[in-house]
Amino acid sequence: MFMIGYIFLLAIAFFVLAFFLGSTLMVGSYILMAILMFAWGCIELKKERDRRKEEDLEETEDFLNVIPHTKKTVSEDLLNALLIDENNNTFYVAKREYIDESFIYKAYDFSKLLEVAILENGKVKYLFPKDGTIGGNVSDSVRHLKDEEDIESEDKEETNLEEIKKLKLKIVVDDISNHSIEYTFLEKEDAIDKDSDEYKDLYKECTNWSQMISLIINQYKHEKRLIGPWF
Repeated sequence: MFMIGYIFLLAIAFFVLAFFLGSTLMVGSYILMAILMFAWGCIELKKERDRRKEEDLEETEDFLNVIPHTKKTVSEDLLNALLIDENNNTFYVAKREYIDESFIYKAYDFSKLLEVAILENGKVKYLFPKDGTIGGNVSDSVRHLKDEEDIESEDKEETNLEEIKKLKLKIVVDDISNHSIEYTFLEKEDAIDKDSDEYKDLYKECTNWSQMISLIINQYKHEKRLIGPWF
């Protein structure tokens, strides 16, 4: 970071000195040097940020490797994660307050997973099981999927008009202490377009996880028991 700061300092110095030169050619040359130095500084700054991000990601991977798993997804801020251990039929929810801390996690047997939903801007986009008792009590802030085909038609008509600020996966588990889990794939102050590559990638990842959890729920559906409404 010292070198990057030095590069930007040189860019400022060349720019300021340019106004104290009499020759137009020299002024142009110094301004050009200032621009080049500034561009170089921006490139080096991006490299440094990418390097730090890679280091943080590797450190996060090391922390998560303590938890036995075969699949995982990690939030953009590296503070939350969902993990699946197919060998031991276990689902994990991991979180931490700071990026340099170890994760605190809770394990759930596959049979404890009851429902899963995808929420866009607080509205249910997908819910499984669609006809579940808990799904019938979804709060007024979200929509209940009574007719999947009609809802999909409405969504297709709205796709080009909607912008998204939040994309979450909501999971209901058989746990009296905390029966509702929310995992955030996207949360921004400024909405992004549904057609953007960023949103498509996030939605694809969210959909993959909802499908995996749906398959698990379906596998253990005969062992489910009602625990109450969503909140």
